[in-house]
Amino acid sequence: MDRKHFLLKNLPRGNSLDGLARVYPQTDLKAIEVFSALIGLSGEILCAVNSVLARSGVSQARFRTLLHLRRAGKDGLHPMNLAKALGVGRATVTGLVDGIEQAGLARRLPCADDRRSIMVALTAKGEKLIDSLAPDRLKRVSELMGGLSGAEKKEFTRLLDKVNANMPAFRKI
Repeated sequence: MDRKHFLLKNLPRGNSLDGLARVYPQTDLKAIEVFSALIGLSGEILCAVNSVLARSGVSQARFRTLLHLRRAGKDGLHPMNLAKALGVGRATVTGLVDGIEQAGLARRLPCADDRRSIMVALTAKGEKLIDSLAPDRLKRVSELMGGLSGAEKKEFTRLLDKVNANMPAFRKI
């Protein structure tokens, strides 16, 4: 039997949900259908992103870190601001910065405003790496979303944000 049928991203859709409604009559089939589509698409996107980044030897976390540092420019970012931008804790950022610094992609600099603090900035090698990866990634995202009009993209983002607002309750499952 093909193992892919057991993946969460392959939840039933359409007529396949009818049997589920008979077993669990309180089930909102439209919600399950949307959830199944979202999980399926998310799985496909993550698989594609991870595959391409892996060929470059870069994890998603490193890619995002390099991208934020590239946007920050020569002055870099304070680790606390980098953590906030990435949505992770300070300890996680410290590990990420340690890794990219050891790889020669970033460096720690003294902070001009607070001599007890540091900033993190890309090295020339880090800039070269992210500049070799980011344009193609960003172009591919644009192509993926290319079938949507500007208004649809805005509405899709609004709807995803609305669903995301329910995540704290969903996490309690």
